[in-house]
Amino acid sequence: MGSYKNKFADNSKYLYLHWQQAKTIRSIWISGDKDVIAQLTIQGYEAYYRWSIKGIFHALTAKYYVYNSYIGDVNQYFAKGAVKINLWHGSPLKRIEYDINNGPLFSIYHPQSLHQKFVSLTQYHQQRIAPDYMIAPSDLVSALFATAFHISEHHMLLSGNPRTDFYQRYPKSTSIIQTLKQNNNVSQVLLYAPSWRDSGIASDREAHTNPYLQAINFESLSEALVYNKQLLLLRLHPNEADLANDISHYPNIINISDWQDTYEIINDVDLLITDYSSLYIDMLQTRADIVFFQFDHREYQADSRQCYPYAESLPMAGEVIFEFDVLLKYLHTMGESPNIASLTHKKNRAELTQLYWQYQHIESFTVLDNLVSQS
Repeated sequence: MGSYKNKFADNSKYLYLHWQQAKTIRSIWISGDKDVIAQLTIQGYEAYYRWSIKGIFHALTAKYYVYNSYIGDVNQYFAKGAVKINLWHGSPLKRIEYDINNGPLFSIYHPQSLHQKFVSLTQYHQQRIAPDYMIAPSDLVSALFATAFHISEHHMLLSGNPRTDFYQRYPKSTSIIQTLKQNNNVSQVLLYAPSWRDSGIASDREAHTNPYLQAINFESLSEALVYNKQLLLLRLHPNEADLANDISHYPNIINISDWQDTYEIINDVDLLITDYSSLYIDMLQTRADIVFFQFDHREYQADSRQCYPYAESLPMAGEVIFEFDVLLKYLHTMGESPNIASLTHKKNRAELTQLYWQYQHIESFTVLDNLVSQS
């Protein structure tokens, strides 16, 4: 089992923790990050560095590869013969994998020139390996995953996701958010988790300006947060987490971009601020309000992957804001009146929950336990 960028995160993390407790199957975590392996080992879990003798042995002999993105989460060279279970790490709002039809990722899945074909086959070969099984929490997600990953819908396991099921089965004894509120003397905790702008992969990072500094006056934001008694948790995508280094020194702003994931806190935060990220789909099941701060919507639509056609007509789960000053006003209003979500948005959230979480009542752990027990 493994995760993207050698982290201990997302669906495979929570399935691993479940299997460590339930003992359904011997589960081993593989990572290229020795610190992650050391932390898991200290906690009494079985985990090995990817290129250690034991890491290579278990990658070669494993019956199952369970991962969040690609087989390289475990080992991209030794997966042949294993049953591959891709738990994925998001919901299909933007086009993914073979459904991508524009942007810098297009040539990976649909190479045109000989050079593109060579690069796709040599540098991105693991993206072309189809999983044997995936989990899907609704018929919509199942159909989209099937076309994106070139697998049959018969190989979809219809259930919730481990990342959202885990704390239902294993409730936390303490709340990180409550501790943060007490330690920082605030009434509300906000999570800012923007989407990865994949147009950045085609540019030189040193020459690539920080879009968040251009759009947001963080000094003014910090002052507003202090006044409103709010704390902002800044969570940038792993592919651009370094951009947070210029931001996290302001009062009442904490950079959590280096956290393995955010699923331990999403049930307790008061507001999600995002833009185009599918994280809001997971947040539909929580009590948090949702705001879409799309400061670069024109550029994003032009440079990044397109959304699936169905997404164009989705009801909005929260306010859509384009200007920073409007966002400040929203936060001020929320500070004075915590429950400001409109009846329309509440109705929309119920509709979206049915669309994306049709099978949430079927626990993923039960489904996956049955799969590996019957094989």
